[in-house]
Amino acid sequence: MALITRKEAAEKMGVTIQAVYMAIKQGRLTAMEDNQGNIVINSDTMVAEWNKKSAFRQMKTKTQPSTPKRKRSSITTDSIPEYEESRARTEHLKAELLELERKQKEDSLVSLKEVQQKWTEVITTARTKLLGISSKAKQRLPDLDTNAVSCIDDIVREALEELSAA
Repeated sequence: MALITRKEAAEKMGVTIQAVYMAIKQGRLTAMEDNQGNIVINSDTMVAEWNKKSAFRQMKTKTQPSTPKRKRSSITTDSIPEYEESRARTEHLKAELLELERKQKEDSLVSLKEVQQKWTEVITTARTKLLGISSKAKQRLPDLDTNAVSCIDDIVREALEELSAA
């Protein structure tokens, strides 16, 4: 009599561990304790017992009148991921969130509002400096006529408009 664990039984029969647990709970599989107190299953009689008691269960469910199941048109079996894949995706996303929280606490991440505020400050300062070019040119070159100052001012404004459109 070879005794195996519930996990080994599931692998040997090609079912999930949960199916083995349910079969034991429902009395379709006989489990016993070994000397260490672990739950084990007799591998010699396991398959025959599973087939005999599960076949009765399958016949019982087939003879009962079945209620028509509603089809869900929005979800197909193709769009539902496997449990392991779904769980792995969930764990990956949780890990990414924890990583972001850690980086934020370490001040290696900057909030979006801070970045926007700083860029607004930089752009406003640059715009102000560029608009002041024509008046600085007039101060440094006193013999510059008003037409030349106006031309410089127009060129700067045109450049700022092109930058804002981009």
